[in-house]
Amino acid sequence: MKVVNWNVQWATPGSARSPEILCRIAGHSPDIVCLTETDRRLLSRLDGHLIVAGPAPGQEPTNNQRKVLLWSKRQWIEVDDVGSGGLPPGRFVAGTTDTPEGRVRVIGVCIPWHNSNVNVGAKDKTPWQDHSSYLDALSSTLAIRSPMPRIVMGDFNQQIGQRRRPYPPLSHPVRGELRETMQSGRSPGLTIATAGLGLRGRRAIDHIAISGELSAVSLTTIDNMDGNRRLSDHFGVVADLSTRDTPQNPL
Repeated sequence: MKVVNWNVQWATPGSARSPEILCRIAGHSPDIVCLTETDRRLLSRLDGHLIVAGPAPGQEPTNNQRKVLLWSKRQWIEVDDVGSGGLPPGRFVAGTTDTPEGRVRVIGVCIPWHNSNVNVGAKDKTPWQDHSSYLDALSSTLAIRSPMPRIVMGDFNQQIGQRRRPYPPLSHPVRGELRETMQSGRSPGLTIATAGLGLRGRRAIDHIAISGELSAVSLTTIDNMDGNRRLSDHFGVVADLSTRDTPQNPL
């Protein structure tokens, strides 16, 4: 199955950059797409099915901006836009869908960036505080056992393996917290398949994590530049996933 994940920096159907963004997504013939910082109408031209996170705090339900959405070629069931009670509204959506590799549980996330509610918004947090709190709450959700393979993807707001100007700093505790979150409730837990992906010297912060029943056959990026025009401040990531012959995590 082909999976695409991209933070599109609030592109709308009317944005000048949206046709090229959609062209690049469609060019991978995805089975599942996760978009963050997006508009819930953006993928309306793709023939498939959409589930979206709820509105952000203070946002009208009629507002089309969403922190995270999931699209699939096939119908979604068991849709959840809450997760655990500790997750902030509007940054989580999950559903189950059929794919060429069988039925999978997909979780879309938008983990807060390091300055969330520090200088804007509530202005009541210290750097990385919202990020750390989100990971702690997400652990509770991931600890719930699933009878099927799982994919967790979205904007993780962490580079993995970046040595020059790393984000966050290599010694920062949220790095360990992300690893612990991916291990929640299962052994060996989730592997961040896109950890090594980069473009023009910069490692990805949009990631695709997979449970042990899945393996990444191939990984690539979606360029965020179109000549001199920037399509987004993030580049996208793409994974071609298959089920292993022998699942690593039997239930």
